Amino acid sequence: MAEVGPAELAMLTQSMSENQKMMFMTQFNSSKKDRGVALCLSLLLGGLGVDRFYVGDVGLGVLKLLTLAGCGIWGMVDWFLIMGRTDDLNRAKAQELAMTIKATS
Repeated sequence: MAEVGPAELAMLTQSMSENQKMMFMTQFNSSKKDRGVALCLSLLLGGLGVDRFYVGDVGLGVLKLLTLAGCGIWGMVDWFLIMGRTDDLNRAKAQELAMTIKATS
């Protein structure tokens, strides 16, 4: 999947007031994870599971740490998967945040 783009954010905030949109964007920008950082962590420290800890997959991070990234195989696979996982995490956060803001007003 692709990164959460402006069109997708506009769809999530279409029924919000300007104040709600500003609150949404502020909270989303402060909580979203960067794809580039996730990839760098995967390339440099992926064998220790740091990339999985960064995106919130604590269980997989611990498993990756204990197995040294499955003797390196899992680490190489994650080079291709981690940015998609980051996008999924950001998309879920945006949807959850939009629902929370809409529900409180």
